[in-house]
Amino acid sequence: MQESCAEASCGLRIAGDDGVVAERLDLYLASKSPRRRELLTQAGIRFALCQPGEEYRDGLSEHDCEGGAPQALAQARARRKALHAEVLSRGVPVLAVDTVVDLDGRELGKAADRDAAAAFLARLANQEHRVHTAHCLVVPAASERVFEETASSVVSCASPSRVRLSRYLDSDQWRGKAGGYGIQDSEQDFLQLVSGSFDTVVGLHVAAVQRLLQASRASA
Repeated sequence: MQESCAEASCGLRIAGDDGVVAERLDLYLASKSPRRRELLTQAGIRFALCQPGEEYRDGLSEHDCEGGAPQALAQARARRKALHAEVLSRGVPVLAVDTVVDLDGRELGKAADRDAAAAFLARLANQEHRVHTAHCLVVPAASERVFEETASSVVSCASPSRVRLSRYLDSDQWRGKAGGYGIQDSEQDFLQLVSGSFDTVVGLHVAAVQRLLQASRASA
């Protein structure tokens, strides 16, 4: 079920653009990801959900791999989602985030089905890859101010046995996740963080969000 800006994921309800919103919220989260909601909630950041802007161009979907540097793709998508998000209050910053899996300079998108997820994991096996999570915070005041930061981590992927791989694929925990996996998934034990932050690989680097909020407030 799709959630809208009218329902705050931290328990607040937004009545309208009456100035109260800006006092009670740190930001709008332009994302459908439950993992990003959990990370913001755990960090004590007050937020409401809103509909993100369209992230893909030219009729592409989340199951397509665009050409170009993966990190730049993540940055462009986060920016589009933030700049074109549907919000109730113009006084609240809007945060959008995009995560990509970077294998040798090429993006691995989200697996469309079980076979695609298995193919992604076969490509990742027995080597390291990078995960980039781009954050874009837009302050939609009289003139929009944009604050951006990208966090990157390195992940290693072992070659799971057929039984271990089948167990993970059967769990469906890979659905909707870049590269066909979630490092936090309970049914996988073959992916390990090598360097960087674990939450970057999950899909949102909390420290980056906190820095963006501080920068936006300092520039007000």
